[in-house]
Amino acid sequence: MAGVGLALTDNLTVSFLNPASLSALSFTTISANFRHSSANLKSASQEASITDSNVSGVQFVIPLKQNRVALAIGLSPYSTVEVSFTSDEASTEEKPLLETVSYDGGVNTGFLSLSIKPFDRLYIGATALFYFGLLKNIQRIDFASPDLIDTQIELSRSVTGVNLRFGVIFKILSNWNIAGVLTPRVTLNSDNTLNLNITEFSNISSTAIELPLAFGIGTSFAVGRKLSVGIDYYRQQWSEVGKDGFNHDSQRFALGLEFSGKGSFRDSYFSRMAVRAGIYYKNLGLEDPIGEKVSEIFGTFGLGVPIKWRAGRLDLALEAGRRGSSSKNPFRENVIRFTGSITIGERWFLRRR
Repeated sequence: MAGVGLALTDNLTVSFLNPASLSALSFTTISANFRHSSANLKSASQEASITDSNVSGVQFVIPLKQNRVALAIGLSPYSTVEVSFTSDEASTEEKPLLETVSYDGGVNTGFLSLSIKPFDRLYIGATALFYFGLLKNIQRIDFASPDLIDTQIELSRSVTGVNLRFGVIFKILSNWNIAGVLTPRVTLNSDNTLNLNITEFSNISSTAIELPLAFGIGTSFAVGRKLSVGIDYYRQQWSEVGKDGFNHDSQRFALGLEFSGKGSFRDSYFSRMAVRAGIYYKNLGLEDPIGEKVSEIFGTFGLGVPIKWRAGRLDLALEAGRRGSSSKNPFRENVIRFTGSITIGERWFLRRR
């Protein structure tokens, strides 16, 4: 559904963005997500390709009071980087050399969420976010001559921080939800260590990494028993933190549809399948070298396939789209992304009667 989910409340959807929806889960639920993407980069004279595969999150939800109070813990990557450049532009006939610059590492988010349904039409939730990770920047120069000593400089940044996220869902009608989420601006701490060939300098300086205020609104509407429609808008105010390269706020608009038989676990297999489609547009907040805004547009198609457990589902989705700026900029990225998640729910911790 193009990532739409701020206002969805069902028995098998574990939402990382909106903690308010967790109390709608009737079962103790375990969910794991994965992603594979392939990007083809083109310009007027060059072409390159990038592939990436990674686990994109694990969540565990426990209903403390069925359909009223739920607690969740989980882990999700916030950002990852793995880039390497090699150049011999600084090489001369007298001193031939090869220079390599690489960036590696990432920042992860551990979270603890609490969701409460105080009234029949209202869901509220809060998430504590714990950021942690290690980023490395390595610059290496290899000389062809044995008379010269190869050099390597490695800058390691250990990132930590804590933040909160708040969410709310309100049922206007039995088939119509509206929702909102808010994540305040936060400053992460970065402890830096510099490694040279022969020595190490620890805690050379502590720097701050600012993450912007982010908020979103969404709505979902059920048409009959089988069709659901969702719309989300999400915004990150990068322009206010003065981050290099981010000159504008990031904005995301998404529309998604789901057709499902809504069958119970006793019904036939195909009556429990779900078919999804959607489209989203995102302004990344970046500018290209000629000053044009960089955006992306994607179409998505997915299936929800029931599995053995009483409340179990395998969700698969294919996304295809283009990332770039205006027609004046010759650089384009054509991206294909495959995502999947497996969700298993069972009734735990029930008192016998």
